[in-house]
Amino acid sequence: MMNLLRRTFGAAAITALMFASAAQAQSAISVDRAREIIAPLYATFTQPVAGDVNALLDKATSAAWQSCVADNECRGRDESAKVFLGFGKALPNMKHVIKDVVVSGDVIVVRGELSGTPAGDFFGVPHTGRSFSIMTMDMHFVKDGRLARTFHLEDWAAAISQLSKP
Repeated sequence: MMNLLRRTFGAAAITALMFASAAQAQSAISVDRAREIIAPLYATFTQPVAGDVNALLDKATSAAWQSCVADNECRGRDESAKVFLGFGKALPNMKHVIKDVVVSGDVIVVRGELSGTPAGDFFGVPHTGRSFSIMTMDMHFVKDGRLARTFHLEDWAAAISQLSKP
């Protein structure tokens, strides 16, 4: 399990989880509170969005929040909002379901399922009307009750495979 997490999120993120300080343990977030913190962010991944994407991100994330696919591949709120809106247009029935939430100190890990039917060509796959359903994994670092940094991984290869099947 640790090897999978290490490959998925990187050694630095796993080390942070493994060696959470006593101070973090005292400030541990409950699973219910974690769900409250992440809810506005995940609302942006279900269409139609229940509210303004920028307002939802402002509610869930700090001003300096970074959304990362790797340690050196991150984007801030403004750029992320544009990406989220783009996915909303490309996948007008996009839906994200949270399957599991695990909390360690001030870190929230979410396993989810993202599904949708592209409105046109998607990741180079010609439009066919087919849908996909993929697993997502997110690791959120929380500071002062808001998301400070998020590492995320989506199984886009599975989406492409599902959309490409005859």
